[in-house]
Amino acid sequence: MVKSSMNNGNLMVFAVAVAAAAASMVLQTTEAAEYVVGDDLGWTVPPNGAATYVEWASKYNFLVNDILDFKFAQGEHDVTLVTKENFEICNSTDPLFQLQKPASFQFLSADTFYIICSFAGHCAQGQKVAVTFAPSASPSPSPSPSSADAPPAASLPLKFVLSRKVGFRKV
Repeated sequence: MVKSSMNNGNLMVFAVAVAAAAASMVLQTTEAAEYVVGDDLGWTVPPNGAATYVEWASKYNFLVNDILDFKFAQGEHDVTLVTKENFEICNSTDPLFQLQKPASFQFLSADTFYIICSFAGHCAQGQKVAVTFAPSASPSPSPSPSSADAPPAASLPLKFVLSRKVGFRKV
């Protein structure tokens, strides 16, 4: 009997360890990842043309709720969300969204998003990126109250990131 209870005790410890490891993996996969667009290059006219951002985006598996951080010199670039058609021809005359300042965005739906710089010639020189977000295994976070700097189109599937702890806002 003693041997049997020791085996049950070991089995219980093993089961708890497996459950803790599984919970840890679930917690790790539900956190949003943050990516600096272009890594060390940032958001700028790339020296190697459009292939630079195509290669950058292909290195990652983006999921819904992940965050893209656009780092650039204010006044020298912008972040302009456009349709696929406008992305392909570098047309920024009717953007879905545009921001003149560096910012971070959390993407809230599975889709491909097309982002360009609207400054003259920048998109044609390769400052454009198409980023596809796959569905996340975790539920979407609850939206927090909007800030005064929120984009006018509340239905856009992205939000400014305020804080990783409280939800969303412009950084």
